[in-house]
Amino acid sequence: MTVESRGTIVVLLRRSAEAGVLGLLFMLAFRFPAASGWGFLEAAMAFLFPALVFDAVFKGRNPGWLFLAFLAGFALLFHWVPATLEAKGPLPPVVAMTAALLLAAWEALGFLGVVILARWAFRRSGPWAGAVAAALGIAAWEVLGFHVYPWNWGAALGGLPWLARSAAFVGAHGLSAWCWGCGALFAGLLASAAPARRILKVPAAWLALPVALSVAWFLLPRGTEKRVDVVMVQPNFEPGVRGPGMEQAMWARTDAILAREHLPHPGVATVVLWPESSVLGRDDRHPSLRLQDEALKRNVAWLFGTEGGALNLVRGEVAGRGAFLQGKVEPMPFGERMPGPKPVRQWLETHLNLYSQEPGELSRTSSFSMPTPQGELRIHPLICSEALIPLRVAQGLSLASGDLLTNHTNDGWFEKSIATDLHAAQIRLRAVEAGVPLVRATLTGKSGLFREDGSWDLWGEPRSEGAYAFSLAWRPRWTPARSPWTIWGVLIGLGATTLVLVKKKQPSQAA
Repeated sequence: MTVESRGTIVVLLRRSAEAGVLGLLFMLAFRFPAASGWGFLEAAMAFLFPALVFDAVFKGRNPGWLFLAFLAGFALLFHWVPATLEAKGPLPPVVAMTAALLLAAWEALGFLGVVILARWAFRRSGPWAGAVAAALGIAAWEVLGFHVYPWNWGAALGGLPWLARSAAFVGAHGLSAWCWGCGALFAGLLASAAPARRILKVPAAWLALPVALSVAWFLLPRGTEKRVDVVMVQPNFEPGVRGPGMEQAMWARTDAILAREHLPHPGVATVVLWPESSVLGRDDRHPSLRLQDEALKRNVAWLFGTEGGALNLVRGEVAGRGAFLQGKVEPMPFGERMPGPKPVRQWLETHLNLYSQEPGELSRTSSFSMPTPQGELRIHPLICSEALIPLRVAQGLSLASGDLLTNHTNDGWFEKSIATDLHAAQIRLRAVEAGVPLVRATLTGKSGLFREDGSWDLWGEPRSEGAYAFSLAWRPRWTPARSPWTIWGVLIGLGATTLVLVKKKQPSQAA
């Protein structure tokens, strides 16, 4: 072997090791979603990872190596996907592994596109142009890109309540843009040999803005106090199994906790929440006096996950009012609805032996209204993965308003993997953005409560049975991020700023 060949092998090994380390850092930004004391690590990685990525690419590293880093990060994060597809698909092991790699590769390509955009802007117009282009790229990829499993980078700041509250102003996508923009600016100043004092101001500014916004959160206007007692039942049913007696089994568990907690309490309304897929095997789109009577005789309001034809539904019942129905607006691609135009969807359904759920629609009636001694309480339900999408939540609240968010989730597909925690980590900022609590009712665990101040509680373990009752008292905060215009404003503002900055070439690039 020649010296030149040995040198090439050494470089390949070094680059591969660097990609692996970056992939590990990527995974650490989302690996500790529960209240385990590691929230600071999530937040630190939210800045450190993009800073290292852009330091490499601005100094001439081939972006192809960074694609490997992104691929490794997603593979580490989604290592549970092959087993899930194999067991629940069901798919042969080779097909399941291939599908998981395609998922990771697709998401990694989006990150690669962000890096290439920022590199072009940096080379053309300098560090500030590269930073704003990076911020635009990550926000645009999150909001406008096609994702099988929706996510956003800003969720990493949800690990610390004193940073999470900043999402009330700029939303999770705004925090994503801030982290990637600051990381790119830090790297750009390093590559441009800027003075050290100037470079070190960037991480300080990255931390200072979320802290300042989190302090300003306490100044946001508040509504009148809302109070409700919440009962959640986590039955640990097998996912997707339609069996007789599901509703009766859920009521047996519910009645036990209502009796144990002596609910309803005088002067406080009680709402019973059942998860997605808690009642299957029947069409619950039609009127039913019996269902209303179940809520009436217990003196509770009742929201439960069910189905109606090809719709994934949440149905609500309360005495004296018609049934509330809301279909899932954003079915998960491949898992619930084949993506693409109708001819493509039909071809995929035929060849993959799968079917597509029908999407629900948002309207002014998309929130469940229940009477309480303190006045009307409007609950806006989110079915499973819908809670991962900030724009879906903001659009729903804009149309139907809401004093409380509920997330009805079937997480049994993921068995005992980290997927249920990852889901929890990605939805926790919805409460801060909306300025109201979010109650998470899962089929198999972990159920929990996310508060509007960025704190949270998760109970139980994956694939466990449980029943939970607690009292909620809060005053909704009127947050800028509650409006869908905040998300579009972030994109439009970053796009316009990028165009302005890249118009001016650096002196070394001028003709």
